[in-house]
Amino acid sequence: MKKPRPAVIADLLEKPGHLIRRAHQFSVAVFEDLAARDRITAPQHVVMTALFKHPGIDQVTLANLVALDKVTTGTIVSRLERRGLLRREQSMQDRRARVLLLSEAGRQLLLQMQQTVRQSQANLLANLSAAEGRELVRLLRKLIGAEPARPRRSSGRSRAARQ
Repeated sequence: MKKPRPAVIADLLEKPGHLIRRAHQFSVAVFEDLAARDRITAPQHVVMTALFKHPGIDQVTLANLVALDKVTTGTIVSRLERRGLLRREQSMQDRRARVLLLSEAGRQLLLQMQQTVRQSQANLLANLSAAEGRELVRLLRKLIGAEPARPRRSSGRSRAARQ
């Protein structure tokens, strides 16, 4: 009878899920350190950016767009509304529905924060070359299904010649 092989437990630094979680923690910490003066959290910034790019969407659509659950999205929307950074209006298409829009103050704050956003992204990617940073973003998009598949490269031979 063969001896059972000992279980192999991969090192944490070999586990993609662990590395992604650590990278996310690092990303949030870098952003929130720089954005503290504006009193905007990373999720609030994501919601504001989505509303800037897609004004007049409803809260469920917003939640799907930013990949947050409905309750979390609702909490963020309420906080931003209380600060006067966004507003809810009655939908012109469906009088029962409410749509979300950045207020002028929200729009101005988001525009004013762009240097902070660029700096946080530069700090986040500081250990990578520019090419590595672009490749990381491409791979992360691919991982979440947001990156179109690259076309296969032709070997230079026609299909008939390969058969």
